Amino acid sequence: MSLLEIRGLCVRFGGLTAVSRVDLDVEEGALVALIGPNGAGKTTAFNVITGVYAPSEGSVRFAGREIGGVAPHTICSLGVARTFQNIRLFRSLSALENVRAALQGAKRSGTGDMLRLAGWRRREAAAETEARALLDELALGSFASARADSLPYGEQRRLEIARALATRPKLLLLDEPAAGMNPAEKQALRELVRRLRADRGLTIVLIDHDVSFVMNLSDRVAVLDHGEKIADGAPEVVRRDPHVIEAYLGSDGEAPA
Repeated sequence: MSLLEIRGLCVRFGGLTAVSRVDLDVEEGALVALIGPNGAGKTTAFNVITGVYAPSEGSVRFAGREIGGVAPHTICSLGVARTFQNIRLFRSLSALENVRAALQGAKRSGTGDMLRLAGWRRREAAAETEARALLDELALGSFASARADSLPYGEQRRLEIARALATRPKLLLLDEPAAGMNPAEKQALRELVRRLRADRGLTIVLIDHDVSFVMNLSDRVAVLDHGEKIADGAPEVVRRDPHVIEAYLGSDGEAPA
């Protein structure tokens, strides 16, 4: 059974159909890329998977459970996390505080009970330890006390990933993770994604316009155009697909910048 199973997904905004009759299966442990021109419906699909939008038609199942139209916080608690095309950090908080904000902490009791206070302190200490470990894992330990908006761009991207990992996901959705990065940063990101997948057993779906980045990282590539899926298969097969070349890649096999 697929970890993520999408059947007949349609998303409409008034008279505009953003996603039309899309089917997609993502097996557990897979790394799948979703590519296509701007406005093809890729981020809309992510927004449905994470509960931002409800499907107009169709089914979205995660680990056998229907999640179409379910609230975002519930979907996150089931094991789905994401990053965003436009970085969404708590910009005035430190890197450490950003990660801690995403950790599942115990509720504060607000009472004067010393036993509860001691338990709260233990949980706070454990959360700090876990947050620092995540920062170290993503080579951000030296930035723990720095404000998020003071970090270099590549580090802000990694901090978003750290914050997503703090929710302990089974499925990680990466929306344009390589956007704005130079070649060295993209290579480091590619290695990071591979390592996270191997070490954590993550299932990953990513969107990116950098065809070389996608093709050298993914097991499978699905292509959307005008809200419809026009191809789905191994990277080397999709790259040669005439429909994909016509709609997106062009004769040189690279997407437009």
